[in-house]
Amino acid sequence: MEHLRSTLLDLTINKDHLPAALKLSESGRFTTYYAPFEFVNSSAKVVICGITPGIQQAVIALQTAKEGFQAGLPTGEILERAKHSASFAGVMRRNLTEMMDFVGLQRWLGLESCGDLFQTRQDLVHFTSALRNPVLDQGSNFSGGRAMISNNYLWDQIQTGLVEEIKSLPEDCVFIPLGQGVDAVFEKLASEGIIKRNRVLSGLPHASGANAERIAYFCQRKERDQLSDKTNADKLDQAREGLLAQISTLLGEQVLPASRKLETLQATAPTPAEQGISKEFSSGNRGEVKRIYAIGNVKGEPTLFTAKHDRSGRYVLNRKTSSPTNGNTTNRAENKVYAATLREAAELLQSGEFLINLVTDKGIRALRSYKSVTIDRKRSFHDVVDLLHVTQRP
Repeated sequence: MEHLRSTLLDLTINKDHLPAALKLSESGRFTTYYAPFEFVNSSAKVVICGITPGIQQAVIALQTAKEGFQAGLPTGEILERAKHSASFAGVMRRNLTEMMDFVGLQRWLGLESCGDLFQTRQDLVHFTSALRNPVLDQGSNFSGGRAMISNNYLWDQIQTGLVEEIKSLPEDCVFIPLGQGVDAVFEKLASEGIIKRNRVLSGLPHASGANAERIAYFCQRKERDQLSDKTNADKLDQAREGLLAQISTLLGEQVLPASRKLETLQATAPTPAEQGISKEFSSGNRGEVKRIYAIGNVKGEPTLFTAKHDRSGRYVLNRKTSSPTNGNTTNRAENKVYAATLREAAELLQSGEFLINLVTDKGIRALRSYKSVTIDRKRSFHDVVDLLHVTQRP
């Protein structure tokens, strides 16, 4: 550390390239430089792993460390500050938060949002890279790929860097690989018994701003028919459904069967009685509902079923009914009820008298009860007040 201190204090840091004084080794087209990324958060619950620090990230970390040495800070604090200062900043941070929240990771962590991992709850997250120190490919940022597991020079760095970090982390933490080839790195580590496969949350699109369309489709902000040819919707659907199933397992939720396809809904106008029901239940709503969904099995595969509005922009529910002669008549058209918002739909479900129509990306439909779905909400002011009243009771 003393050598690092004297080197950094004497170093002129340029934002466009890494100093030759920090060069560690090279092999063929690859060159590795030192940057202060040694800090490991040994109490982390979630580990976000990229490919390798880029030049910009390394420069930020080096500058932060230099300023820390100039201020006389303890070495441990300097390394921690350097690590966090350069970890997934800007648009990448926002995109990561959206995707992690979408799959429900914040619920497993007990957070309001995964955005807290970058601010008030950094104690729960560890940021790292498959290649801890910056590796340049012919002088430019390395973009990853299969070379990380096929090139001995790179794989040796993974063994001495990432693997050592994994051994120092809690056994119950989960890993989120990001970037081309990082999934393959974790798959190989799992095959070698270094990590458990069920602790690896693979499949998130890369969080860079250039990946906006894939992120929008993954988070269901963009429809399949609006995608460009460069986006593989099937691959994203599979990744999304797999991650939702993994989070449900972590939360101890039951994976629900989807044993039958339900008939396509017919668009019919709500009756005055149905409109009255919606109004009655919506009057007591609190908090915005972001999504209503369930995980089912289609042909043995975990599948995401989501509440989506029909062509008229409404969400469709069915009143639970039956008769002595006709049996269960819930799915008949006359028993359909329409909600203008997800919040109204959630209130109807909560009454216990209705089932909601959910659908997969491939058009497979299913009816689900209140107990069989997950409702993602944002807490309202009233919810917070109620919570405070409960916690303050003697």
